Order: sequence, then structure tokens, then C-alpha cells
Amino acid sequence: MCATTVSEKMARRASIKTYGLRLLKDYAILTALILAIFVLAIVEPAFLTPRNMRNLLDQNAGVGIIACGMTFVIIARGFDLSVSATFALAGIASALVANATTPALGLLAGLMFGTVIGLANGVLIARLQLNSFLITLASSIVIRGLGIAISGGYLISVTEQSYSGLGLGGIYGITYPIIIFIAFVIVSLLALHCTQYGRYIFAVGGNEEAALLSGVRTKVIKGSTFAVAGFAAALAGILLSSKVSTGIPNSGAGLELQAIAAVVLGGTSIAGGAGAIWRTVVGVFLLAIINNAFNIMNLEAYLRDMMTGTIIILAVATNTLTGRK
Repeated sequence: MCATTVSEKMARRASIKTYGLRLLKDYAILTALILAIFVLAIVEPAFLTPRNMRNLLDQNAGVGIIACGMTFVIIARGFDLSVSATFALAGIASALVANATTPALGLLAGLMFGTVIGLANGVLIARLQLNSFLITLASSIVIRGLGIAISGGYLISVTEQSYSGLGLGGIYGITYPIIIFIAFVIVSLLALHCTQYGRYIFAVGGNEEAALLSGVRTKVIKGSTFAVAGFAAALAGILLSSKVSTGIPNSGAGLELQAIAAVVLGGTSIAGGAGAIWRTVVGVFLLAIINNAFNIMNLEAYLRDMMTGTIIILAVATNTLTGRK
């Protein structure tokens, strides 16, 4: 009887410990975001003003869209380092086609370019079983070079005023980039968490061989995630191009790292098979708030980078350690 009681107590303690670790893993990032907002609201009253919040959303809509697309790729156990180059090429293609035809066709052309690039990456990686890190690193060099080649290395200005409507327009004080970001988050969330396609992505990332034996077309699923990432990068690229009415060959440098940082900071496993869109969104906003706070308080950029790096290291360590438990 005593032995049974002791074993029950030990099992109960183990269960409580496991539950506590799960809570830490699931909601640590959300707690950090709330704490950061609370502290900054006290330290800097200008932080929580409606104008600053709108600017924060508008300025980070692009990286937020890319991060949501990157979430699909990482959950399927992949990496896409070509999104920043796709971002730039989509803006250039959009501006060139807009000048030759109409702004609407230009924007559609930019989206098409990005999706095709992502699909090409997916075919190489999934069909030929090539390393996603190396392939997308190489393709980013090719894509960036292609953007410079077709633009001549110069800015491509769009003279038609309606071209800037998507980037600068809005409804009731909310800009279109914010609206598009919110819509993309909702669609991504539903696709990843409420459809069979989303379940297949988790299955492929968790155990690709088991998913294949269960009848999942693993190559198609994994390849399609790169098409999603390419579309997301192109969407972000045309939003920037529309906002400044220009195609910029060197735009987007480092965006792929920001997106990956936001996804990992949100708690999505780099080993694949686990993650959530809401986590990525929280990660995007935590990084954005840190950057915004340093700008408001006029602190040195290197301090911001050190703080951001430290937070990401802690997030990865927490994710890894709780995963082992």
C-alpha cells in the first residue's frame, strides 16, 4: 500500500512537472511579449499610442508575411534562404511590368515570379532530395543576380500614381499592408491548423518516412511549402515596391534571417513537425517591439542586436530543453 502511494505521488509529481514544462514551452513567448509591452508602456508613454502601434504594424507587415510562409517550410523540416532575393526580384518584376502595361498586371506579375521561384526550389529539394539549406542559399545568389541583370543595377521607378495605392492606401486609417498581413495570417492559420493539407505538413515534418507509408505524397507536400514561402516573399516584395513606387535591386537583405528568427523565437521546432502560426506572429511582434523600443529611446543599434540575439538563444535553448523533457 505504501509502495503504491509513493509511486502514485511520484507519478503525480512527474505529471505536474511535465505539465509545467509544456506550459513554459507553449506560452513563454506570449508571456515575454506581454511583459515587454507592459514594461515599455511604463518606461516610454509614447510606445502605446495608436500612431506608434499603426506604424509598428505597417513597418513589420512584410517580414510578418514572410515569416508566416517560412513557418510552413520549417514545420516540414526545411529552410528557405532565398526569400530575401525573391522579395527583391518580385518588386523589380512588378515595377518593370507595371511600366510596360498596367499597375495591376505588374503586381500580379510580381506574385507570379515569386510563386514560380518557390515552386522551382520545392521541385529541386523535394523531388531530387537535395539539402534545402544549400539549394536555397545557392538559388538566392542566382535570383539576386537575375534581379540586378534585368534592372541593370538601377532603381526601377513607376510613374503611374495608382501603383502606390496598394502600399500607401488604406481604410479608416488602417493601411492595406496591415490588412493584407492580417488576412495572410488568418488564411495561413486556417490552412495549417484546420485542413488536411496542414496535417500532412506536420506529418511530413514529424516523420517523413512514416507519412509516406501512410499514403501521404510527401514530395508534393514538402515542395508546396516552398511555393507558399515564395508567394509570401513576393507579396511582401510588391507591397514595398508599391509603397515607394520603385523596384529596388538590393532590397530585402537579411529578411530571411529576420523571418527565421521570428519563427524560431515563436517556438516552432527547427527539427520539424511542430509549430503554429500564432507563435510566429508573436515572435514577429516581439522582435518588432524590441527594435521599436530601441528607436524610441535612441539607444545604439548594436545594443538592440545584442538583445535580440540573446533572446533568440534563450528561445532556442528553452525549445530544445523542453523538447528533450
